[in-house]
Amino acid sequence: MSVKDIITKVRIKSRDRLVSFCNEDLVRISRIRHTYKEFRRCKPEMLLSPLQPDQRKEILDFWKPYRNVEKELQWFDFYNGLCPDKSLLKYYIPDVIFYSDVDRYFTYPTRSDYFDDKNMYDIYFHDVKKPRTIIRKIDGEYFDNEYLPITFDQAVQLCVDACQVVSKEARMSSSGKGVRFFDFTLDSVEDFKRVLNRFKDINVQHILEQHECLNKIHDKSINTLRLMTLYLDGEVNIISSVLRMGRDGARVDNGSHGGIICGINEDETLKEFAYNTRGYSWKQHPQGITFKGYKIVGYKQCCEMVKRLAGRLLTTSRLISWDFAIDPEGDPVLIEVNLTYGGVLVHQLCNGPIFGDRTEEILNRVYHQSK
Repeated sequence: MSVKDIITKVRIKSRDRLVSFCNEDLVRISRIRHTYKEFRRCKPEMLLSPLQPDQRKEILDFWKPYRNVEKELQWFDFYNGLCPDKSLLKYYIPDVIFYSDVDRYFTYPTRSDYFDDKNMYDIYFHDVKKPRTIIRKIDGEYFDNEYLPITFDQAVQLCVDACQVVSKEARMSSSGKGVRFFDFTLDSVEDFKRVLNRFKDINVQHILEQHECLNKIHDKSINTLRLMTLYLDGEVNIISSVLRMGRDGARVDNGSHGGIICGINEDETLKEFAYNTRGYSWKQHPQGITFKGYKIVGYKQCCEMVKRLAGRLLTTSRLISWDFAIDPEGDPVLIEVNLTYGGVLVHQLCNGPIFGDRTEEILNRVYHQSK
């Protein structure tokens, strides 16, 4: 290889590294900073159980082959109060490490940015049930549910004719942000127009109806199942499943909006306790039902569906968080696909260490094998 070829190769490698830094590393750094900021903000309200010296040593020794977790021990203080089997405490993945290392290894944030678009779900997932789209705004342009161009006035009229609608940011939304409900027998059309004008990409849908088993829990919100899958060695693994529930009349079920979360067993029943994101627990939903043993119709069908769909997104993400509603017939309705930064806190609150007895195997891949 000539000197010129070597210089060209170095230049290309440097360029690719710079592009990767600008596109992926800066996004990751921003997410990590946000996570630290949120933890500090919420810490006074969280249930913390400070580590004992022997626990601290065990955790540091376990993580030593992978990375120094001295700065992340505050997360173990949090999980320490929730972990019934203290021998498993070292297996919990602190949120910051999950975002900075684990999620980064299994996902491609820059690719996800293009695929994680609710306006494209009717194309990507054309063969599964989804909320019915009324209109969509893509890059500032309006389209009907068949992707045919329409005017702004036509878009507004289609939504007004539907009477009750929900609008969502189509891209880069999380934790229920950007979700608005409109009932045009009560709400102002001018307010709806302002929402449409505020976002470059937006999706407006018909209001969903959910199965009676979810209505009994809290009928003011669509209560959703979140399943996290990991594609590993040619197999789709469902590593954790939870039910997110609204409460006290809230329209959304997100933990950041006061919702609570409960783990789901393989037999479709709920676990004994539900939690909020501060670590407080409930045996009963504030609106009535007892969690332990309560059956969630449609969960097994959700499991079958994610195993069928995960391969479609393999070049974008191997670690995916899927959100489903269950319709009155008991069928899964795909709400959202989180291809990166899907979050680990709600899973570990309800179900323990996210990778369970495979934690060492996963950490060895993340830290000792190339992507």
